Amino acid sequence: MTPSRFLPATMLAAAALMVGAQGALAAERVRLGYAIYAGGFEVLQASMLLDVQRNSYSVEVSAETQGLLGTFFPWRTLSRSDGVLRAGEAEPRVHQQQGSWRGQGRTVRLDYDGAGGVAADVMPPDDPAEREPVPPEMIPNTTDPLSAVLSVAAGVALGRGCTETVPVFDGRRRYDLSFRTVGNRQLAPNRYSVFSGAVTQCEVTSKVLAGNWKRDGAATEEEKRTPYALMLAPVIEGMPPIPVRLEGASRFGDVIMHLTSADAAQ
Repeated sequence: MTPSRFLPATMLAAAALMVGAQGALAAERVRLGYAIYAGGFEVLQASMLLDVQRNSYSVEVSAETQGLLGTFFPWRTLSRSDGVLRAGEAEPRVHQQQGSWRGQGRTVRLDYDGAGGVAADVMPPDDPAEREPVPPEMIPNTTDPLSAVLSVAAGVALGRGCTETVPVFDGRRRYDLSFRTVGNRQLAPNRYSVFSGAVTQCEVTSKVLAGNWKRDGAATEEEKRTPYALMLAPVIEGMPPIPVRLEGASRFGDVIMHLTSADAAQ
């Protein structure tokens, strides 16, 4: 079991804050905490800091393995995206990610020129014998994972719903994130989450187009197409909805993400 099985869901949930209509919100900083479980065991903890200005944003997400997974597969990552907001769309200017997997450092930096061009600096470079390369022609006009979901979330806040497909390049993989509006749902209180009540539910599916691992044990095609349920609700007074739960399935059991804290940050 590797943390990459659960990382896409974690990043989606952590990044999907509602920014509302452009200019409708004053500058706000929000810090969120999440716990992610698989098969009934806690496998990841994640935190996110969002800083939304009138025409710009920054999103910072950290995650680290927990429990037995953390003991045998120690892993942590820190990702940050900075960009501008235009008519409810998050347009990245810089995306950075640094982490450690089994003691080896890994970094990604993506620079956007504002006209569709993306320059990638990835260390260490991927070995073509282990991971299929992403063709250069598939990289232009893509966005980073955090900005992608931020844009979709903004569309929900603007009344467009979450039905959209977004092209994403994270430095190592090229994939499409597809969102679909499902409807409303009521979450009952539980000891894992600080939230209970009415939520808006969206369905999220990831389709990897390039950059797959070649080794045995990679996710099956069926697993890659398995959708996740992302639920959003207003938690902090004066702020639009935030992710409060994410649910899905994997070969290791049900995957559930709970909101464990939500506070206005200074």
